[in-house]
Amino acid sequence: MIAHYLQQRFREHSATPEARARGRRVVLLVALIAILSVGDLIATLTFLRSIGMQEINPLAAFIISNQSETGLILFKFGSVVCCVSLILLIRHFRQGEVAAWIAALILVGLTVHWHTYTHQVATIQDPASIVEAQQKGQWHKLDRPSRR
Repeated sequence: MIAHYLQQRFREHSATPEARARGRRVVLLVALIAILSVGDLIATLTFLRSIGMQEINPLAAFIISNQSETGLILFKFGSVVCCVSLILLIRHFRQGEVAAWIAALILVGLTVHWHTYTHQVATIQDPASIVEAQQKGQWHKLDRPSRR
């Protein structure tokens, strides 16, 4: 019953040229969200596998602290799929486009942050700040088991 209502509601609303154009814009934004999310995951894994990093997201920090690289990948993938699915579900509505723009802008901001962070890490002169963050439990690193 709910599925029938949603299908009918979306079909009626997506019939207008404005709604179809909005839907196309949202699909493009969703593609951008997916690409930037993959970039975020690659940057996160790169730092976690090398010198480490501070993770602000408490759920991701918990997963990382348990040394679960696969868990982190699944968590990030699952959250992106969930977000993108919801946005695509309402893509013909103004709220869907607003949500897509907000998500895309957040990920653009995160990409800029990664660029700045990479530059700062490359120019670290004082490794004591990393040691201090490690002692406070704020610094995360994925330790790879040694191969024999």
